[in-house]
Amino acid sequence: MNKKFLLVALVAVANLAVAEQKVIKLEESVITSENSSATIADIPKNITVLTAEEIEQRGAKTVAEALKLVSSVTVKEMGGADAAFDMRGQGATAKSNIVVLVDGAPINSIDLSGYKTSSIPVDNIERIEVIPSGGSVLYGDGAIGGTINIVTKQPKNKKNYGSLNSEIGSYGLKKQQAIYGTKINDKLSLELDYLKKEKDGYRDYAKDDLESFGLRSRYKLSEGEFGFKYNYSNTEFRAPGSLTREEVDGDRTQSTGNSWRVFDGKTEKNDFTGDYTYNINSDLEFKVLGMYSREAYRNINGYLIPEYRTDYKTELKYLKPQLKYSYLEESYVVFGGEIFEGETINYSSSGDNKVEKESIAGFLINSYTFNDLRFTQGYRRQNIEYKGLGKKGITKKYQADALELTTSYLYSDSGSTYISYTKAFRTPNTDELNPDYLPDNANFEMQKTETYELGIKDYLGNTYISTSIFYIETQHEIYFDAINYVNRNLDGMSKRKGIEFSLEHYFDKLTISESLTYMETEFKDGKDIPGVPNIKGVLNLNYKFNDKLTLNNSWEYYGKAFDSSDEANIREKVDSYLISGLSMSYDFKDGLIVSIGVNNMFNEKYYDYIGYKEPSDWDPTFGRVYYPAAERNYYLGVKYSF
Repeated sequence: MNKKFLLVALVAVANLAVAEQKVIKLEESVITSENSSATIADIPKNITVLTAEEIEQRGAKTVAEALKLVSSVTVKEMGGADAAFDMRGQGATAKSNIVVLVDGAPINSIDLSGYKTSSIPVDNIERIEVIPSGGSVLYGDGAIGGTINIVTKQPKNKKNYGSLNSEIGSYGLKKQQAIYGTKINDKLSLELDYLKKEKDGYRDYAKDDLESFGLRSRYKLSEGEFGFKYNYSNTEFRAPGSLTREEVDGDRTQSTGNSWRVFDGKTEKNDFTGDYTYNINSDLEFKVLGMYSREAYRNINGYLIPEYRTDYKTELKYLKPQLKYSYLEESYVVFGGEIFEGETINYSSSGDNKVEKESIAGFLINSYTFNDLRFTQGYRRQNIEYKGLGKKGITKKYQADALELTTSYLYSDSGSTYISYTKAFRTPNTDELNPDYLPDNANFEMQKTETYELGIKDYLGNTYISTSIFYIETQHEIYFDAINYVNRNLDGMSKRKGIEFSLEHYFDKLTISESLTYMETEFKDGKDIPGVPNIKGVLNLNYKFNDKLTLNNSWEYYGKAFDSSDEANIREKVDSYLISGLSMSYDFKDGLIVSIGVNNMFNEKYYDYIGYKEPSDWDPTFGRVYYPAAERNYYLGVKYSF
């Protein structure tokens, strides 16, 4: 059967069905770009929210797998490395142009490694909020494409509770997790969790193991509350590297025969997060968020060859106080500041190198409501300084501004429309500023982006609709020149324009979600941005046979794109592909839930990443390189809660 025809047929069926259930999508609570609770209807962005229930029903085992089911996000993986999330066509620099947060605290590093989400247990996630082109005023540096906020679960208001979760699956998957929580008294709640996961990869030499421990607590005050979270994680992984076309045709599961294209890694990470909220009076609220993260990473290149070893240690400190004053009904102003300090020490055979990044910022957000109109203005000023770049100890300073202007109109009880303008920026990361990879006498500029967006959210019968059109202009775009092997700013203006369209239909037992993103991009010399498909579509069907048995079927379609190294658009485009997953869960209603699923149901032969390699002294091979994605695979899980 033609899978594309099947996808179209399923969408058509969804739009012909009759409504039988009231929907509440617009009333879902999220953390907005003002760092306070609001509803989807209030936010003048095309926001997507993945709840814990949706993540579980769709069988996602990592944050990356969950985000694949959002049409505005393209997940980029390279066989073992942590995934990068591309929103609105950022291409090869996606990881530096998205701010990823855990409970509102950014987890982006100061170097090219960016954020790491593979160590976050999905069972601990309450929801994931995806805001394209959002957060430039609140989070500043790096929020070019938008923000992704991973909200973890809070301790329950219950004396004793917990769960035991066990899972097995293809490629040697074994996972066990235990959670225990308690309400110590009327004010203090505490929750502990432990997770151990072992998994061999789809390809030879691949490995993905995780062990983590977490503690979450909440203390209620008479006029506020205090929260604290600690998480320890230890990951061990092996990546089999890229394959040539000849190797793929021979055996796509093999590891590369070249030691320069494989690596082993081990990461040990400690994260501490605290937040404090104090309601001074009914109109004035003070809130502060703090984070400290320490990560030690060991990377041994090429089957444990000591002379190729490059290790590093990173420390991040983050503090954000803010004051919110409600001066009229549904109108408020937020004053805030932010202090960030980051430090990375690289240890290698050629010597150690320490780099620091310091940043201080202030921001102001005003939201004024008049009848059914809401006007929001936001401004941010940020000073950023890098120290110790390269062996010469170069210092680099930047001063940047961000701006957000939005107008939204509630034209009915269920419908709203909005228009927004966003000015965002990102400074180069420490790897991009490395003097060894810069042109002679380079004056590296910060990247500046302006986004114009028009959107609408509403109900039509049983269907929730959210759609937006956007136009993005970027100056001084930062990219890596693979031919000259240097980092540069792009001359001229790069452009991105597109439409995002989402539908969610609700019936008695069936929920059908469809989303489509169509985008046109213009890179240097009018070329398409490499590695960015012009179309991504997602379809999800969830059917509840009864209050115990649930079936979920998801589909993802990716259009054609130039390979990620083809800046000149001279090679043939990579083919489009369609993948599907099927999962089923049975709730015995006594605390026991059994789930089973299959990923890549039709065994599509596709790739996580396709690039191009030039010949070198240590590796004379050249041409396209491939990172094959997993074929059909299965899992079985059992969870008991009390």
